[in-house]
Amino acid sequence: MSTASIYLKIKESREKKRHTVEYVAIQMEMSVQLYLKVETGAVDLKISKLDKLAKVLGMKKSELLGFN
Repeated sequence: MSTASIYLKIKESREKKRHTVEYVAIQMEMSVQLYLKVETGAVDLKISKLDKLAKVLGMKKSELLGFN
């Protein structure tokens, strides 16, 4: 799975769960602007933040990365 696909999957997963950008940003302990940069691929997530994002979205890290 390409990097762009991963970021698209993050956005699609958030929308499917009906979470707002603001909600996810708060759960991730980051600003809305920074979270939006994550969804667009402008910034990369550290592994620890990827773990947290997977939990917020109710997914496994491997699902976000396209291994399932």
